[in-house]
Formats: sequence, structure tokens, C-alpha cells
Amino acid sequence: MSELSIDFAGLKLKNPVIAASAPPTETVNNILKCAEAGIGAVITKTSADFNPDKYILGGRRTYVDNKGMWIQGTFRRETLTIKQGTTLVSKSVKKVDIPIIASIGGLTLTPKDWLNSCLAMQDAGASMIQLDLFYVPQPRCAPENIDKLRTLIMELTSRVNIPIAPKMNTDIPAYYAAEILRNTGISAVFLIDSLRVPVPIDIHREGASRIPHLAGASECSLFGEWQKPLTLQYTSILHHELKLPICAGGGLVNGWDAIEAMMWGANTVQFASAIIRHGYNQINKIRKQMVTFLHGKKNYSHINDIVGIAHQYHWNKDESFRPVHASVNQNLCVNCGLCTRIVFCEDISLDENGQVKIGNSCDGCGLCTTVCPVSGALEVHPIK
Repeated sequence: MSELSIDFAGLKLKNPVIAASAPPTETVNNILKCAEAGIGAVITKTSADFNPDKYILGGRRTYVDNKGMWIQGTFRRETLTIKQGTTLVSKSVKKVDIPIIASIGGLTLTPKDWLNSCLAMQDAGASMIQLDLFYVPQPRCAPENIDKLRTLIMELTSRVNIPIAPKMNTDIPAYYAAEILRNTGISAVFLIDSLRVPVPIDIHREGASRIPHLAGASECSLFGEWQKPLTLQYTSILHHELKLPICAGGGLVNGWDAIEAMMWGANTVQFASAIIRHGYNQINKIRKQMVTFLHGKKNYSHINDIVGIAHQYHWNKDESFRPVHASVNQNLCVNCGLCTRIVFCEDISLDENGQVKIGNSCDGCGLCTTVCPVSGALEVHPIK
């Protein structure tokens, strides 16, 4: 058995790396490229039961900066019809030897609007159904919508023979998500989806969109590395509360991120932006980084050995703080004064000679070291 092989809700995966529902999984050719790069499974681009003639096709527009990746596309551009989706699944299962997870979406929370779609994907050969909640009515946390969501999930899990797993997003807080999903019959959980946010505007051009060649849109999807702490929060809480298999994603860009997510309880990890921006070879790089970690200092024999181990040290434990204190290396300090201007701390000041000094009440928070421009000039050390 390979050191990266894993069982995910009954699906046998060669490794825990999954291609998320995104452009890299919207065609048979793309799915084949993911498989050739060593992906463990793929989640197809979302399909929904809708009449495309009633929606504008439009296009896809992107904008990337150091805050993340904004993507705007019409519903029709970003969603496959059920016929397109079942064709994608049926052709893909004949081309690759990895699980094909079909992503199903809907514009309502009415079970009949989802059931036939799920059954069609099951018949097409899908190994699992991901419930994409991105387009369901807002506010998603409204009591009436939560009740409908639970009813929808329970109806689908009782009628569909392959595993059902919802994809959560921050519209539903993590602890609330655990309460909603408990005892619904789901086999796993995917998380977290991108955020719907206002389109980034150019304040110098009377509110024009910073997304090139796009006008009139009020919302778009936002991805980026900033999502990682949220992903880890949801992973940690749902692992602890539900004890269900988790596929974590959102803000993960490399194998080290994947390892951290699995330490917090993920069984598998999904990637979209990293593949989109760096190509299919990023999949192989992620796998190699994970293997490198396993062969590191502790030499784990199998990827399962790390799933949830962070909870042994960081869940419901008493906090402890080792006494530390900041110090100044006067040989390196350039007396720029940056550290003395941080409002957070009153323990840093200049002495009569204009040199930085640290007060005795410093408890070593470390903020000063983050603003110091000279490596080693300010450091935090344990108090002996």
C-alpha cells in the first residue's frame, strides 16, 4: 500500500490530493491531465438542472493582486447543464482510473430540483456527489433556509446510493454547520468554498471595476491564501464535532499547507487556484512535498498517521506561556525608531543617547521584531 493512499468515505484514493470543482475539471481533457499529473480524485465542474437559453452566456473575467484572485462569470458560464455534466462524468470514468466526484448545484433548496440530477450522475458513473451550495438562496443562515437545507440533504442521502457530501462556505459558521449536518446521513464534508464579495472597484475612476473588461457586476468570487486560516478553523471544528471524513481546501497552495490541514483533521485536500495559476505539474509537486514531510524528522510511515494529530496538543488544552523578554543588539540597531512608534507597546523607548531600550515590563509579544528592518537587531529570548 502506498504511503499516500487513503480511504475517503469509501473511495480508494492513490493519494489525498483532489482537484476541486473549477476550470481544471470542466472538460474530459482537463480531467485526464489532472490524472496524468498524479491527482487522487477530481471533482467535476458543477452541474445544475437549468435551461441555458434563459441565462446570458457572458464570459469569465479575472483580477489578481496580492490580496487574492477575483473571478466573475455568469451562472451559465460557470455551470454545466445536467446533460453536459453526465457526459463529462461518463466519458471521464472511461479515461481515468481515479474516482470522479460529481458536483451538483441548484438555485433552490427544493429536493426535487436536486434529486434527479444526483441520480443522473450516479447512473453516469460518479463515485460521490458534492452538493454545491454556492447558488442557493440567501440568507443561508435564516432559520427557514437552514430547515430546508437539512431536509434537502436528508432526502438526498436517503434516495441516492453513492456517498453525498455538502461543500460548506463561510455563510454558515463552523459550529453551526456541525449542528446542521449532524445526523443527516452525509458521508463526508467538503470545505470551504470561495467567498461572494463586492467586485473590487477603482476609487479613482468613479467606482469602475478593477476587473478588466467587466462592468455592472455587483458580486464576484474571491479566492486566495488568506482563506487558509478559515479552512483550518472549519477543518478543526468539524473534525472534532462530526467525526466525518473531510476534504479541506481554500487557501491551500502547496504540500506543506496540505499537511497542516490534515493535521487539523482533513482526510483529503482539494486544490483549484494552485493548479489554475501554476499548471497541472503543481499536483505532482504537492504530492512530492507531502512525501518529503513524511520522510522527515519523525518519519511517518503513512499519511493516515498525521490526520488530526494537532488535536492532541491544541484542542481544549491549558495554555502555557514561557517567560520571555525582548532585547536589542546595539551593534546591529540602526536607530531608525520604527519599533518605538508601534502603539501596541509602551515598553520600547529611546534613552538619553537616542538608542532603543526595552522596559522591564516587556513580556515578549514579539511585535517589535516584525517591524524591525534589520535582522537580529531585535529578538525575543527566554528569561533565564
